[in-house]
Amino acid sequence: AQTNDSTKKDITGYVSGCLSLTNSNDFKASSYPSVELGAMYDNLALGAIFGRGNLLGLASENDKIQNYYFEVKSTAYYPLGILTGSFLLGYGGYINTNHNFIEYGAGMTYELGKMSYSMTYSNWDGVNYVTPSITFNF
Repeated sequence: AQTNDSTKKDITGYVSGCLSLTNSNDFKASSYPSVELGAMYDNLALGAIFGRGNLLGLASENDKIQNYYFEVKSTAYYPLGILTGSFLLGYGGYINTNHNFIEYGAGMTYELGKMSYSMTYSNWDGVNYVTPSITFNF
């Protein structure tokens, strides 16, 4: 229950760069880079993500738009002392393809000033990932 009607909640923006990793012997084939832009209100965030399915052929002359994806992701946060727990759910797809996917997972974040350092487990398009990330909150 809300106990103070005068508490003002602000909408804050964020930008996050990520490199997600999975358990594989081929780093380039099983890692994907992404950039997320979004907004947060109270303990809920909504982000738009643009990324690439893996690092193979990145920025080469054979690179195709079908290697890139978009995603809309929502995340709920819960304070746990000096850490913050998170639960996420997303939906996206690869550009110019019929390949759509879901993402779900959980993670922990440590905040220091405007910087956040996170480690998240997620199942993204049927593959398990561990994602370290650094976020600048503005």
